[in-house]
Amino acid sequence: MSQTALLTPIFVLVLWTSVIFLVLAFGRVKHTKNPQDAAHSKDLKGTMPDWVERAADNYNHLFEQPVAFYALTLCIAVINNFDCFMVQLAWAFVVLRIMHSLVQLTFNLVLLRFFIFAMGWLVLALMAYSQLFA
Repeated sequence: MSQTALLTPIFVLVLWTSVIFLVLAFGRVKHTKNPQDAAHSKDLKGTMPDWVERAADNYNHLFEQPVAFYALTLCIAVINNFDCFMVQLAWAFVVLRIMHSLVQLTFNLVLLRFFIFAMGWLVLALMAYSQLFA
């Protein structure tokens, strides 16, 4: 199996992060009268529609847990010790992150978001465990 199969989920998650950035940028540009008001994002809290604030929160979330995914997946690709199951786990993580984003951007049910978040950590733990004890 080629390393491209394992790395493709990384590219997809980066593209998804770009989509969330575009949603965030559109919202902030549309709802900011003076661009200088956005000099510090904390100053925008409470001045933006809820969907823009949720997009900002989600954008930040895409630079938290996924960073562990990027590092772990790149390490596994470098080691070059993976199989189809590892590729499936990588895709599962990406699907979970997209689901997390969609929940947060729409109805934002926190318990569901937390469940998806926790499932993501389980996937990452399984990926790491399978490398250590393979």
